[in-house]
Amino acid sequence: MLELSSEKPGIVEPEEEPPPPPPPPPEPEPEPAVKAEPEPIEDEDDWDEDYEEHIDGEEPPPQRPRKKRRYGGIIVLAIIIFILVFWTVMSPKIMPEVGTTYTTSPRYANLGNYTGYRDIWAGNMTWGVAISGQNSTTVGTTINISVLVTKIYEKPGNWFFRGTSISLKNVSFFDENGTCVGAMANWSDEGIGMIATVPVKFYQTGSYYLYAFIRFMVFMDMRIGYLPLETVQIAEAYLNVPIVVS
Repeated sequence: MLELSSEKPGIVEPEEEPPPPPPPPPEPEPEPAVKAEPEPIEDEDDWDEDYEEHIDGEEPPPQRPRKKRRYGGIIVLAIIIFILVFWTVMSPKIMPEVGTTYTTSPRYANLGNYTGYRDIWAGNMTWGVAISGQNSTTVGTTINISVLVTKIYEKPGNWFFRGTSISLKNVSFFDENGTCVGAMANWSDEGIGMIATVPVKFYQTGSYYLYAFIRFMVFMDMRIGYLPLETVQIAEAYLNVPIVVS
């Protein structure tokens, strides 16, 4: 006897198909082509100059940093001030103006006198010479003749010039034949002028008419320092009286 079963015959369900793949992404559009500009062609001369600079040029040596000069200017200024002060202190003493007091004095000018005028760029001045001593002697005996150089008058050229002074360089006596009979032994500042002592000696008797040769340097004393001006030379200052030698 057949058994009846309550199970229904199986029904086969169809399988689901997989979803289709996504579409591929769109391809990027190509960028528009940019027209390349041609590079500028360098001038051959510029290239040569650059090349020479790199090949022949030498690098300058490194410079040391300069030190700040703090006291250099002060030191220089102090040195200049010291020189000016020293220059002023060492200036010669200005000779006073004495007029014709000594050129006409029987004591200072018993043998003779002389005056001379000078006019130069630094001013004008009048110099005087007074000659004194004994007018008689014996053969072989030395006598001293005094020659005093004074300033009679002076007018400086401007306010910066204060006055002049002199330094005697040569005082000598000659006879009429041009023979030197005496030369300056020494000179000094007498406060009224510069006086020179000249020893004179004769070897023959007679009356000698002498003349003096005088040379001196003139200095100009200024507000600061002094300057040598000129050399004054008196070639022939004749005595007023002869020297009698017995």
